[in-house]
Amino acid sequence: MTEESQPEDETHGPAAQVPLDWVTLQRPLPPKPQGMGWRDYLIMLLHIGAELEHSLMVQYLYAAYSLNDQTGTPEQRRQVGEWRNRLLTVAKEEMGHLLTVQNLLCLIGGPICFDRSHFPADTDFLPFPFRLAPVSAQLLAWYVYAEAPYDWQLLFREHSQDPSVTLREDIRMVVQSVGDAPVTGHAHTVGQLYDRIIKVLADPSQIPDTVFRPDTYAHQASWDEWGRGYRPPPARPGETEPPAVPIAERSNVIVLRLATRTEAIAALRQIGKQGEAAHLRAANDQEPSHFVRFLSLLDAFRQAASEQAFVYKVPVNPSTLGTHDQPEGSTRIEQQTSWLWATLFNLRYRALLAYLTHSFRLARLVDPREPNVRGAVMHKVFGEMYNLKALAGILVRRPLRDGVPAEDACAAPPFELPYTLALPTDEPDCWQQHQDILMSSLAICDTLLTRDDPLAPALTIDEANYLRALRQLDQRSVAWIDLIKGGLPRTGGHCT
Repeated sequence: MTEESQPEDETHGPAAQVPLDWVTLQRPLPPKPQGMGWRDYLIMLLHIGAELEHSLMVQYLYAAYSLNDQTGTPEQRRQVGEWRNRLLTVAKEEMGHLLTVQNLLCLIGGPICFDRSHFPADTDFLPFPFRLAPVSAQLLAWYVYAEAPYDWQLLFREHSQDPSVTLREDIRMVVQSVGDAPVTGHAHTVGQLYDRIIKVLADPSQIPDTVFRPDTYAHQASWDEWGRGYRPPPARPGETEPPAVPIAERSNVIVLRLATRTEAIAALRQIGKQGEAAHLRAANDQEPSHFVRFLSLLDAFRQAASEQAFVYKVPVNPSTLGTHDQPEGSTRIEQQTSWLWATLFNLRYRALLAYLTHSFRLARLVDPREPNVRGAVMHKVFGEMYNLKALAGILVRRPLRDGVPAEDACAAPPFELPYTLALPTDEPDCWQQHQDILMSSLAICDTLLTRDDPLAPALTIDEANYLRALRQLDQRSVAWIDLIKGGLPRTGGHCT
């Protein structure tokens, strides 16, 4: 969204164009903290934006993994598969938003951020509390709100003034689900945060030209690395055109490299267009925004005969932590074999984030006589994405507790963050950290392949084959990392 479309506070121009009652109902975002410089403030906002994109992506993935397309009629299975694809499509596009925010952090010389849900003390930036939950109409209503454009939010004002106002049924449900959170300031849309970022970024008196670092261009993520993987499938031999993919299920991953203020602002506006801002779209642009995707998904889901029949019995906020460390509102995965699978999932999630973070240290401008290490790391990133999808599919078919079949209560991907996302300062130590994660994964794979657990279902052929293939790939990766470490000098830059 743009500044012209969304009120920010009572003192800026956009708010003056909006009825006063909405300004007083829609609590503004907090101002810049006193004593904080503008560049520091912009970095803080971008970190919040990165954490927000990461959080949304993970929640959308969890919702997608909770859908069960293995039951019902062929038509019902097709429909549920379409719902999952829509959620996955949005999650992939959120990944593009997350990477573009990292590029902007590089451009202004800030530290990149792949953290999640550890927001600053001021939580007024959040659309809703982080929550891994199975798909439901109420959950989708919150997703609709998070991506809602400002003109649509005017309906909240009308409903707040007069609850008897006639609304579309799906809009009424969103209003009822979100309640008074937008009015009390406990919820804000994603667009409000990006409006604030654009406003600060666009003002040279706050962010002077000397802040920008175009020399970081070679280190930034690019569409060539990410977007190509989400093109429509190629035509088969004998076909003149590739198979059609429904518009609602097409991924358009936006990953933009940035060298100037103008490019940065244009990138943020393009992200806003894809998320919720219909007024930024070209007349011939048929790609639905995330808001439209979720609104149509809410309609379809509510019209289903029995929504619970199409959703695995996954827990809310699954956790592998012990009973004494269990976060409030989480559900412990108690069945020991399922716990091992969930721990393996967490390790691969950590590997993905570590490789992703490392990729921003590696420039793509390398001596053609040298191996392209960045390309190899990006290959690892995509491999870990596949692992997360495969492991999630296994977990939702495994029991949550002993003595309770998975059909009644199943495990689920916990997406738990490690104790740190920071990489070591010295390059050889970065590779050692990758290797340590792989060695831990190998140990769990060995345990799962040899474990005799009478309280858990035996490994299926597909599960055993997956573990063996993963072991083989990890062993090759460990050997490859040994070769890389052997050719790297220590810089002495590690902490003392």
